[in-house]
Amino acid sequence: MSIRWCAGRRALLVGAGAAGLLTACGDDPAPPSTASPQQATTTDAAAAPSPASSLASTTDVPVGGGTVVGGVLVVQPVAGTFKAYNAACPHKGVKVNPPKDGVATCPAHNSTFAIADGARMSGPATSGLTEIAITVDGGRITQT
Repeated sequence: MSIRWCAGRRALLVGAGAAGLLTACGDDPAPPSTASPQQATTTDAAAAPSPASSLASTTDVPVGGGTVVGGVLVVQPVAGTFKAYNAACPHKGVKVNPPKDGVATCPAHNSTFAIADGARMSGPATSGLTEIAITVDGGRITQT
């Protein structure tokens, strides 16, 4: 027995004693997506928290390092200065690791980025990380 999915149509379960599905459609062999919402591909914008969302506490972001929150890399390149970047590596979209010693590294192909300005330092990425506007207020870092 062959089961086919028809976009825009519903399959009918045939009544008692029947062992198949009856579909009312033409030649549309495309099956429905089996990806869960967590597996679905997202755009960079969708990966980032919504505007005005709280990202982190200033105490969560070490000097010379940072943290990845959702799709955002929040960093503190020097004491008291906080910045945020889209955490997706411009090479293949893999999230960069939290930075160490002022450098964020993509785990997929080892592209490296300076957290002071998001600039590409090395690797196959051809551009730097995209900066995201933030506000620091009362110890909270918020995307604006």
